[in-house]
Amino acid sequence: HDGPPLAAWEGATVKEYRPLGRTGWKMSDISFGSSNLTDPNVLRLALDRGVNYVDTSPDYSDSESEKAVGQAIKGRRDKVFVASKFCTPRGHLDENATVPEVIKAVEDILGRLETDYVDLLHVHACNTIERLMAPTFHEAFDRLKEQGKARFMGVSSHTPELEAVFAKAVDSGRFDVIMTAYNFANWPGLDEIMVKAKEKGVGVVAMKTLKGAYHTVLNDFTPDERNSFAQAAFKWVNTNPNVSGLVVTISRPAQVDEFLFASGQRANP
Repeated sequence: HDGPPLAAWEGATVKEYRPLGRTGWKMSDISFGSSNLTDPNVLRLALDRGVNYVDTSPDYSDSESEKAVGQAIKGRRDKVFVASKFCTPRGHLDENATVPEVIKAVEDILGRLETDYVDLLHVHACNTIERLMAPTFHEAFDRLKEQGKARFMGVSSHTPELEAVFAKAVDSGRFDVIMTAYNFANWPGLDEIMVKAKEKGVGVVAMKTLKGAYHTVLNDFTPDERNSFAQAAFKWVNTNPNVSGLVVTISRPAQVDEFLFASGQRANP
């Protein structure tokens, strides 16, 4: 949104929660991406407004984002679903990383977040089946799960090979959540994969939801709605009943108002 915020957005709260596959969690339909977070009070505000899912990663703001998330969730850890990545502050773990290296990277994440466990670990920005099914990732995850340090396994992708990766992830039975780029310029086979994911109990989290929104659908919305093409884009994403929720980067209090105003609202499909 480029202009001043609208008064109607002030104090906006999450209105809708959807099942996140077989995890047993009901996810806020608008959720918190922490890639630019430096102030824990912004996340605290979002949590106060009903957000209950936070996407984190060690390489966000050179791990400063994780520390801010950790401060924000203190005292309400059981009310927040925390997703992270097989990653270090220097970048994504290679599929050739050893099991001890993967486990240490996750334990370092727990230290920065000041928590005993993460709810979800993604094989992040996955662009090949080989990386998706890398034995060391899966063995490390199983050990972490046994130790109570990680609950669910996921995969995220916004690459050209996205469809092949997610089709394999859903069919494998190993993944509880897929996090996919999903927007007006989305991959043609993605909707079919989402249907199958829902049938198999795999949660679907949407990201990169703003691409193309401004040019594609704003004519379908009222002048007030066109004030925020983010809201228009979010409504479009959430018309899909196979989407559990979407993650959007939030770093300022005004974005909490603007983005959460789209919660629970539907565009005409």
